[in-house]
This record gives sequence, C-alpha cells and structure tokens, in this order.
Amino acid sequence: MDGIMLVCGLLGALAVIVGIARLGAWVIDRREEQGTKAIRDAAFVAQARAEVGQ
Repeated sequence: MDGIMLVCGLLGALAVIVGIARLGAWVIDRREEQGTKAIRDAAFVAQARAEVGQ
C-alpha cells in the first residue's frame, strides 16, 4: 500500500512541476508576442505613411 501511495505522490508532484513549467513557458511566450506585436504595428504604420507620402 505504501508503494502505491508513493507512486501517486510522485505522479502528483510531477504533474504540478509540469504545470508550473507550462505556465512559465506561456508567460514568456506572451511577453515575446507583445514585443513582436509592437514592432509589427510600427512597421505597418511606417509602410502606410510611406505609401501615403508618394
């Protein structure tokens, strides 16, 4: 019985660690996405201004 409880505890801890790692990866990805969105928007505005100026 103790072996089953140990395995369940280890699997539970592994699930928590994997969940924390996925959450951290999501946060990092979200920050990168916001940064690239700002650059993409600035490039779009610059292109639109260049086309209007011609």
